[in-house]
Amino acid sequence: ELYRTTYQRVVSGEPVARFHFDVYLGDGTLIHVREPCVREDVPRGVFVEVTPENPKDLPGWRRRDGIEKLFIVFRRHGVLFDGKCMAILPLPDYPVSGIRTGQAKAGRMLWEARIPAR
Repeated sequence: ELYRTTYQRVVSGEPVARFHFDVYLGDGTLIHVREPCVREDVPRGVFVEVTPENPKDLPGWRRRDGIEKLFIVFRRHGVLFDGKCMAILPLPDYPVSGIRTGQAKAGRMLWEARIPAR
């Protein structure tokens, strides 16, 4: 039910990016939606790189890279419902200057989206 409620609340506007998924930002989350969708459309994983406004906001060793590397695993963050695939990933609570998301396979980029901070 969380996914239906979030879908109705956040996914009502225009996506911030369109590729394999429509990507939305809302309520401190990054939301990936594919519609229509069947189980075969669900990837093994999608990467998310969050760039903070201030690198000092990053914990420990991540300060060296200057980004927070997250990963959407659909078995953990996603669901297939009403003909839609949807994954909700909570974003860090520090101010963000940009987000990069996408999917790679065998060292080749399948799709990528760069999302500026709002």
